[in-house]
Amino acid sequence: MTLISGGRTRSRNVALACASLSLLAGCSGSGSGGLAPATVGTSALSSSPAGGSVRSERTVASVADDAAPLTQVIVADSGLGNVSVFDAAGHLQTRLKKGLHAPGGLTTDPAGNLYVSNTQAHNVLIYAQPYAEGTLKSTLDDAGEYPTDVAVSESGVVAATNIQSQAGTGGNVAFYAKGATTACASVSDPGWNGMQFGAFDASGNLFIVGINQSGDPIAGEISGGCSATSVVTLSAANPFTANLAGVQVVNGNILILDQDYNTFAPVIYTYAPPSKGSLGSPIATTALTAGIEMTGFAMTKDDKHLWIAHSDEDYGGIEYTYPAGKFVNSFNEPNLVTEAGIAVNPAARP
Repeated sequence: MTLISGGRTRSRNVALACASLSLLAGCSGSGSGGLAPATVGTSALSSSPAGGSVRSERTVASVADDAAPLTQVIVADSGLGNVSVFDAAGHLQTRLKKGLHAPGGLTTDPAGNLYVSNTQAHNVLIYAQPYAEGTLKSTLDDAGEYPTDVAVSESGVVAATNIQSQAGTGGNVAFYAKGATTACASVSDPGWNGMQFGAFDASGNLFIVGINQSGDPIAGEISGGCSATSVVTLSAANPFTANLAGVQVVNGNILILDQDYNTFAPVIYTYAPPSKGSLGSPIATTALTAGIEMTGFAMTKDDKHLWIAHSDEDYGGIEYTYPAGKFVNSFNEPNLVTEAGIAVNPAARP
């Protein structure tokens, strides 16, 4: 595996609208694609020193030490229209395809259920273990919207973050009561042009990141679940750069992945819970030592390992330690094209 220290400059609009979404005309579409399927059960492990971007082979991350209690890593490929499930050693367990059209962000719940934002099909799919075509439990209707991420609260409320509507208007967040397949609430804000990623805290507050009407990155909070009516846009003492590529809530703290496509300087900002509409200054800053063009991330149950998806054709996912941000290793997976979401099982809880 070859390492490079730099990379190509990619515009925020291309990265946001095409690489991480694949939903608008002119972007890569869904379907089976032109790559041959990987062999189930195979794995090719490799590792590289920190301080560079993984290059020349598509990759997905792999656990590097016995301390991480990971059993599965799941990657959505919006370009090929599938979701790949790997075990902790990098072996492909299964590849879901049926009914998937440009899948995006993913998440898992404590029971091990898998939630997939099915962007171009305008719905959210929920799979039970062991994640197979026949284990589809439910389909949440998100008609007229393009969901790019999905989150589930500790009480079972589901939220789909929609980057845009089919009518071309700005996105919203659709909430679903536990067990329901139709939305109980839809929340938007005229100051937001799109809501891309979301994560619940332990109290059921949803933290979101996206873009405002000027195309600048912003963060916000929605409280109330099915009773929610509005978005609180959150300020931060440190200005965000080009694109916020994911949000997670871990142990009460809000983690935001910020990716500057001009400097290729990905960083995780960790914030304490907001006060009076402000995130304040980060309580921790994790500079990541490898990889560019990130779209979504997940944290393992031990709160020590980040798994991050990469939207570019030449990248898959990479594992980092947290909070150090150390690049660990990866295994080669030649059958990933446009990674738009990543989840782990079991995952950290808020």
